Amino acid sequence: MSAPPTIALLGAPGTGAAALAQDLQRLIAPDAAKIACAAAPDDCPQATLTLLMGLDLPCPPEQQQAREAADAHLRAALAHAGRVYRVVYGQDERRIENALAAIKNIATSAYRTGARGHFKPDSSPRTARLRAWNCEKCSDPECEHRLFTALTGRDTSTT
Repeated sequence: MSAPPTIALLGAPGTGAAALAQDLQRLIAPDAAKIACAAAPDDCPQATLTLLMGLDLPCPPEQQQAREAADAHLRAALAHAGRVYRVVYGQDERRIENALAAIKNIATSAYRTGARGHFKPDSSPRTARLRAWNCEKCSDPECEHRLFTALTGRDTSTT
């Protein structure tokens, strides 16, 4: 049996990476995926998936500039390491749902049944939601780049 995939969670201070890691550890079976909260991309080089926390959680104004700088540093480090990552946005249950949606692509049977009574990721039908294209909720930076370059007419993939 192969080792479960590792999901690395990264985020600037105050973006909730540790809290999300705890929530995911309660929801994901240990044999389905390993959750690792990391300070830098090099802390978890074996990660199958890297989740970067978005900057949408409330932040005191005096800390915002430092948080944005830390986020920019993490993004640059991920780019330098050649790591593909997904950005996770939302608050509370929405953030957990968005993280689980990203994880679901790599970890099958990842959800523990009854892990949290009020939150059951597979309890609602997903068919209609999967068919809808929601770019504002997509966290794939490569997808965003392709969409942006196509919209601005600078698509470099076609010659």
